[in-house]
Amino acid sequence: MDKDIEQLLEWSTSIGIELNGIQPKALHGRGIGIVATRHLEADQVILKVPISALRTLSNTPKDITKKLSGATVHSILAVSLCLSDGTGIDKWTPVFPSRRDIASSLPICWPAKLRSLLPPGAKALLTAQQDKFNKDWALVTAAYPKLNKDDYLYSWLLINTRTFYHTDRSTEKLPRDDRMALQPVADLFNHTPEGYCVAAFDDKFFTFTTTRTHQPGEEVFIRYGPHANDKLLVEYGFTLPSSVNPWDETCLDSYICPSLSSDQRHRLEAVGFWGKYMLDAQTACYRTYVALRMLCLPLNRWQDILDGTRDEDEDSLIIDAALLKVLTKYDADVTSALEQLEQLQASSVGDEEMRGILTDRWLQIKHLVTAGISRIES
Repeated sequence: MDKDIEQLLEWSTSIGIELNGIQPKALHGRGIGIVATRHLEADQVILKVPISALRTLSNTPKDITKKLSGATVHSILAVSLCLSDGTGIDKWTPVFPSRRDIASSLPICWPAKLRSLLPPGAKALLTAQQDKFNKDWALVTAAYPKLNKDDYLYSWLLINTRTFYHTDRSTEKLPRDDRMALQPVADLFNHTPEGYCVAAFDDKFFTFTTTRTHQPGEEVFIRYGPHANDKLLVEYGFTLPSSVNPWDETCLDSYICPSLSSDQRHRLEAVGFWGKYMLDAQTACYRTYVALRMLCLPLNRWQDILDGTRDEDEDSLIIDAALLKVLTKYDADVTSALEQLEQLQASSVGDEEMRGILTDRWLQIKHLVTAGISRIES
């Protein structure tokens, strides 16, 4: 067993963490995950983490929380990691992803040319993430002017990718994003959208329980949430094949919104249907059809359909033609993005992992878009 993993297990046992039939293991090309050490049945508790072992706002050294009054919990925990605050976390951090792993997998660290080639949905998520980081860093650098920005970004991203949400009496009134907690060992579980272990907590433990059988050596997963691949990419640094991720979807806003007038936008906003026009593996969402009807139909007919006094199928040919036009344009843009990525590979922009992740994402979107085109044409 890897020396860092042995050290982690020795330390985690000393603070009351209980592993039952599992252990961390280095997985080729995938960092560290959790694997079964014996046959596991469904409904079996495989990990118990005492609440006292969590790293939260409440047990962060007071000198840090005091200096960062008003900062997000995300930011405070990141600073705590940066400062190696002497609370035993140094026994834990050696199993964290390396700086190189973080920089290669997370778009916020990529060269600008690669970031500019992100799909629209991922680009919007990245903009929001960058804004959040910038606000956190402004407070941190004022409190700790000697702290290196790259060191802080690394710790900030570790917190972003490895925390769980934990609610107790001290955090239940805080916004959800401020209920973050780091969990030793539990943070090594990787994600799957199905067949995962479930997590639950009470006043004493965070408990992880199997939902199916596992064979010795098989990786054991949890689910980070019902996330599309854009979210998984920006927040966690990976994607899943569209055939594996039932929640994958892509945003059509940049192909629909610019075609709508300001008056049409106002009307859509008034009824709660502006933006967030999504395409998944089965269909475009209802919001998309509402917007396309606004774009293509007389206002009174659009209102009648919205009110339920006109059958929406009566205009299906017109709306399908409009959607086909949107998807055809999107498909051409996907092809262009893939061609540009090939050119960047020749000029060595970014590293192979960055370009590979981004290429995979565009291919997943191409699958969604071409499937949508085929449904309409058939």
